Amino acid sequence: MAFLTSTLAHHDTPTLLGLKGFAVGSCIFIAGSMVTTSTQVVPALLLASQQKDTKSHSSNLESGRLTPAALSASESKQMNLNPAAALRGSLDTSALSAGTGYKIAALQFTMMSKTAFATQVPFELLTIIASGFLAYQYRSSSLPASVWGKWAAVAGLMTAVFPLTGGMMVPIDHKIARIAGEEPPVEPYEDAPPDREMDRGNTENFIKQWGALNTIRAALVAAAVGGTGSYDE
Repeated sequence: MAFLTSTLAHHDTPTLLGLKGFAVGSCIFIAGSMVTTSTQVVPALLLASQQKDTKSHSSNLESGRLTPAALSASESKQMNLNPAAALRGSLDTSALSAGTGYKIAALQFTMMSKTAFATQVPFELLTIIASGFLAYQYRSSSLPASVWGKWAAVAGLMTAVFPLTGGMMVPIDHKIARIAGEEPPVEPYEDAPPDREMDRGNTENFIKQWGALNTIRAALVAAAVGGTGSYDE
């Protein structure tokens, strides 16, 4: 049976071979991106979140008021950090003038999160489609479960990334974006300056939580890479 399976594998159509190659390459790309984020980007953001803001910048950030004031179009900072900014390696003026320390860490995290969404999610979806089709095709061809089952497992592992991301990581994304000023705060304004120490601590904790979840997510994709690595056996 092992000989028959190996023989049939070498008679895949060009379409199936292309889908296999794409699934393998996509899983490696996604896993590598997530591992890099957890081992290099997140530690750097944690270090930045522990730094103190400069007085010149923080003085502009700490004006308390009873009710929220509407921002004019020129003051609005919505989406000033986006995938395009990450690719060109520069930030908007509003981001550069926001300050240092936890505020910049939150802004950089927001840019990283938006860039990861734009570059990884399409590959995740296409990998699920490709591996699901391979599982269906091999099962329809009456090949043993050892052949089609591994591709079904790849599709399942990649699908598991989405509830983890959407249910646990995206809420953290929004919390950090609110600290960065990229999203409006949900809490009412008080007649007191913002608590910068609390924001700094929250930023550090949120990034730590996100980093731990991203490591779990990377492990899921790495397991999918292991499933694709022996597809031609």
